[in-house]
Amino acid sequence: METITIQQELYSYIDNGDEKLLKLMLALAKDYTGDDDFEYDFTAEDIEVLDRNREKRLNGESKTYT
Repeated sequence: METITIQQELYSYIDNGDEKLLKLMLALAKDYTGDDDFEYDFTAEDIEVLDRNREKRLNGESKTYT
């Protein structure tokens, strides 16, 4: 697939994308280019969920897969 075709397809996704898709695409682009100014924004609710999941894992209440 040619670069111009890829760009046009991406523009279509961007033009029609919701906030979640746009944030994902931005995060991928920033990570790929090594932009160190990018910060992940976690809400208090996100942090609570991460903490609960961590505690479940440490207590052996959740499974892991290899």
